[in-house]
Amino acid sequence: MTASQLEHYISHLRPTVFRLAYGMLNNREDAEDIAQDAFARLYKSDKHFNDDEHVKAWLIRVTVNLCKDMVRSAWYRHRDEPVTDISSADAEISPLKACIQRLDAESTAVIYLFYYEGYSVNEIAAIRHTTAAAVRTRLTRARKQLRKMLSEEDNHEA
Repeated sequence: MTASQLEHYISHLRPTVFRLAYGMLNNREDAEDIAQDAFARLYKSDKHFNDDEHVKAWLIRVTVNLCKDMVRSAWYRHRDEPVTDISSADAEISPLKACIQRLDAESTAVIYLFYYEGYSVNEIAAIRHTTAAAVRTRLTRARKQLRKMLSEEDNHEA
């Protein structure tokens, strides 16, 4: 991969990679690190890509795996600072987004890919190396959790 190709992918796909990592980790700095690492892996990769969609799917898969690895790491679990990061730019976070951020990493990723990136259930299954039925189940459970969380928030406000 040439430097100009990498620049092209960074300019077009960095927001997607960053949003996915941020949605899974709820921390801006960690999401930046994951995005940087994902693009470094793309640059070092000797994989042949068919088109830009293939690169995007590969980057999403790498990002999800990097986030899962980070969440599983002893360093991440035992660090002193809180995992949630709501900066001044995110001060007006929507209740729905706040609830999505409280979901487990797997549910957050599936919700993000389905609703924010517009992937179909079959495309998500291919990206995540799972079955379409598993993706549908994850979406159903995540929606149920979100309804419950939003209902609880409404009850607290009332």
